[in-house]
Amino acid sequence: MTRKSIFRDSEGCVDCKACIIACKVKHMWPPYNTAEPVPEPRGVNLLRVYHYGPVISADGKVHQPFVSIACMHCEDAPCIRVCPTSAIYKDSETHITLVEEKRCIGCKACLWICPYGAPSFKEDGKMVLCNLCIDRLKEGKKPACEAACQARAIFVGSPEEIAELRARKSVERIARGTME
Repeated sequence: MTRKSIFRDSEGCVDCKACIIACKVKHMWPPYNTAEPVPEPRGVNLLRVYHYGPVISADGKVHQPFVSIACMHCEDAPCIRVCPTSAIYKDSETHITLVEEKRCIGCKACLWICPYGAPSFKEDGKMVLCNLCIDRLKEGKKPACEAACQARAIFVGSPEEIAELRARKSVERIARGTME
């Protein structure tokens, strides 16, 4: 298996939270939604969906963009550098950022340094992190979040595939005149 990266399309996300529920089901965590004003399912959330805007495009249309955020599996992950117990590491084959929960002491240094706020903590204080469903990837399947995303706003692939997808999305945005 080759190195994997993730692409999250803020223009495609419709805030359905299917990615969050699929992740919870995959990890056997309670997959229940909560009522507003707490829009995210409670408990451990390896993914979060945020809205920003509304945004007014060049043609005057108003739309509400959303983006799902999880571990981005940074090439030079700052969480790995600050972990005092070396509980966070890179998988040598896929370069996916993983955590060995037994070694985690719950100090939250990883959370403080993560630019995405990706680390989540279980009730026992141990950190858990999106692992891109590495077990599913090794079986040739899509990660649970990508498989559940009806809007196709999540894509996991090689860095080259992600670069090509980003370029294609940029060209589409330029063609629509929505490069704000």
